[in-house]
This record gives sequence, C-alpha cells and structure tokens, in this order.
Amino acid sequence: MRWSSPRSRRPPARVAVIGAGFSGIAAAVALKRQGITDFTIFDGAPGVGGTWWHNRYPGAEVDLESHIYSFSYAPADWSRNYARRGELQRYLETVVDAFDLRRHLALGESVQDVTWSEERGEYAITTGSGAAHGPFRAVISAVGFLNVPRMPSLTREEQDFAGVICHTARWPDGLDLAGKRVGVLGTGSSAVQVVAEAAACAAEVKVFQREPNWMLPKGSREFSPAERRRSRRALVRRWQRLWLYLRYDVRQMRMSHARADGWVNRRRHRAAERFLAESFAGQPELRQLLTPAFPFEGKRTVLSDDYYRALLQPHVTLVPHGVKGLSADGAVDDNGDRHSLDVIVLATGFDAANYLAGFTVTGAGDRDLHQVWADEPRAFLGMMVPGFPNFFIMYGPNTNSVPLVSFYEAQARFAAGAIARLAARGAREVQVSRIAASRYDRWLQSALKRTVWVQTNSYFRASTGRIVSQWPFNASLYLMLTRAGRLALRYRGTFRPKG
Repeated sequence: MRWSSPRSRRPPARVAVIGAGFSGIAAAVALKRQGITDFTIFDGAPGVGGTWWHNRYPGAEVDLESHIYSFSYAPADWSRNYARRGELQRYLETVVDAFDLRRHLALGESVQDVTWSEERGEYAITTGSGAAHGPFRAVISAVGFLNVPRMPSLTREEQDFAGVICHTARWPDGLDLAGKRVGVLGTGSSAVQVVAEAAACAAEVKVFQREPNWMLPKGSREFSPAERRRSRRALVRRWQRLWLYLRYDVRQMRMSHARADGWVNRRRHRAAERFLAESFAGQPELRQLLTPAFPFEGKRTVLSDDYYRALLQPHVTLVPHGVKGLSADGAVDDNGDRHSLDVIVLATGFDAANYLAGFTVTGAGDRDLHQVWADEPRAFLGMMVPGFPNFFIMYGPNTNSVPLVSFYEAQARFAAGAIARLAARGAREVQVSRIAASRYDRWLQSALKRTVWVQTNSYFRASTGRIVSQWPFNASLYLMLTRAGRLALRYRGTFRPKG
C-alpha cells in the first residue's frame, strides 16, 4: 500500500491528533496527503485501534461489512464478511505501518486539556502524565463518542461480591468464562455478542433485561478461499465496496430508515417481527418478553445470528428485570430475586451524549467547550464550533451513521484541507461562520424531529431530549456538504510564530 504524494508542498503546520483509532488514522493519512508531516497522534492506550483496542470481550465484531468498514485506500484480505476485533485491530496496525505513522504516535499519553492561547494563536496540550505538549497550530479530536463506559450505580456502592465484575469495554486479560456462572447486564450489541459466546462454554448464563431491542439476523460467516481470491482483484474489490455503499445510501435516502412511515423502516420492521416469531415459535412467553415497546429503529437495531438461539438453551435464562444490587455471591434483581454468579458482565454501553468527555477544551475568550454546549453538543458538520479556532472534531455531534469509514475519510479531508489552507495563507486562525453554523443546526434539528429517534429514550439523545449523535440522511448528502462546507470557513489574522 502507498499513500499518494501531496499535490503541492505547503508551509509547515504543527498538528495534534487525539486518538489512534479509525478516525485518528484517517486524519493522519489526510494530513500527509496535504503535505503536512509535523503532527503527533496522542492516545492513552498502549496500542492503536481505539474501540478495537479496548473492546476485547468474547465475540466482539463489527456490525458493518468488512469491505466497507475499511479505508478506500487501504484494502485488506478479509477472512470474514464481518471482521472480528482482533482482525480489525491488526488491520489498523498494518495501515499505520503502510503510511509510516508509527513515528508520529505518542501512546500511553491520554490528553487531559486542550487550551487555545490568544497570544500565540496556538494550542497547548497537557496529558495524563503531566507533560505539556505543543504548541500546535491546529488540533483534531478523533476520540469519537463511544469511549466512556456507562457504569451502573451499583458498581459505585460498597459491595462484597466475591466474583469478577467487568465492563465489556474494559475486559480483563485472561478472563475465561468456561464453566462459570455468568450474568450479563444489558441487551445491546455488545451484550448479545457476549451472551452467544458465554452460552457456548459457561455452566450457566443469566441475561438481565430491562428492555428488549429490535433484532435482525446478521449472516456473519467466513469467506471461502474462492471469495478471498476474487476479492484480491482490484476491480472486484471496488465493485464490492461500491455496492455496499450504494445499498446503505439508498436505505437512508430521505430518512426512509428513520421515519416510522418510511418504506425501509416498515420493511425492516416486518423482517424483525418475522425473525422473532420464527425464532420463538411455540414460545409465546419468551416472544412477548423480547418484543420491544418502542418504534423500530428508535434505538440501535441489534444484528445477531446467535442470540435468540442462545436464549433457547436450557442453561441460559432471560431475567426480565435489571439488577439493583450485589450480594456476596451474585446479584439481586429489581424484583428482589437473588442470583448466584461468578462473573458479572456490564454490557451497559457508553456515556454517548457527553462528547469529548475525557478532556477539556478551552477556546477563544477562555470559553470551555462543554459549558458552551451546555449538555447539548452541536457542531457545524459535526466538526467545528464557533469560538474554537483551528479545532476539528472527527465523528462529532450528529455524524453517527453508516458507512462509518466513508464519514471518517470525508471529515479527515475537510479538516486536513482547512489546516493546509490555514498554513498556505499564513493565517492565524480558521473558524466556521456563526451564521452558517446556526443555520445548519436549525436545518438538521428540524429534520431530526421527524424521526423515530425523538420518540425513544436512547444514547442518541442528550438529557434535554435533543438528538445529539445521529445523522438522519444518507452518506452522499453528508459527503457533498463537507465539500461545500469549506465556503463557510473564515481565515483571519496573520500567524507570527513566537520565539
């Protein structure tokens, strides 16, 4: 693999990239393609991968097809149609080496503070080690929004549980579920993957369900040797990627997937009901317990081939209650019943609405970004906030959609292009117009109000009810807006480096 040479050499601009996952690597590649080579990629983990470094629980795999959940410029010989965690993490390692990014990595350095200096026209960064880094002309945050595990209150209370408690995003090395009595809290995407794996080896599995989710079969499988040989051909690979892209693009056109009256929503809803009915034929009680009360797509629809089958096994029990406390030998559910357990898995998701929760960002006029947001994260194209010059957000507010990597690449091009123009013009700062940001936000929120997401409590929503994570339209519209969005940027002042 090779990265293409920059079209022209730009004056140097020192850049910080926060995060070494998919979006951080995309940002680094885009910077190089713009001729910007003076950048540092910070990450608190000891290795690259982001989500795919931290989420090491059994059964962890992606919910998007491998050929589309990869960079357009970095093809791979995938072993499965839905890649597992280990293969994805190794893929990102190969991309880092192919694009010579390893020398830019600052691993084990979790960013704590990002502070704009009015005097210098640059950012300073402080990491968890206490070290100060910088100055940087620009900062690209690539930490995403599914990175701070949501921990239930019972874990913060004093308890004498003698077993193991762990969150799916912080899986302990060496934890083996074989022969154990396992309790899983949650029924989302991570939970169903853990349950399917635990059911194959544990002595007993109990699934604590406060609310079921809509589910569709995934069709996850190994590629045959013939399929892998065909996919190594450039034209075949490009066609596979284009076909997957177009399929998702049509599905999300005119918000058809996210409106209750959308033809895609109705078609997939019927498929989910049929999957449930066929899986639990002759089991009316289980079928009723697993039928959600909220609209289809109101929350993230779960994909699994194995979860429903696992619930039918004699050593797997669906408990239609949450957990309110722990005992010395297990858990106490909301009904007051006690359950003896050796391992409790918290598949409770993330504090998703709290964007950039891991660090503080101080912009012009000493304004704190989280205070500006006031619990309602928003950004122009999900990437720029007025009053925070030269600061870009990858996978920011209202950009959660599919296919994800196409969004990452578009955002990386936007940010790297703006930074390159900043340097080429010798400007002090680049910001988004407040008028453009305001109009964009009004247009987007008006569209979101027509979706099923406003009818359901989920991680898509802030505590105020505002939808803060989702992009309601198809990817092609977003990609077009990122190209047109450069017209809303304003370059100001003259950059004068301080001695």
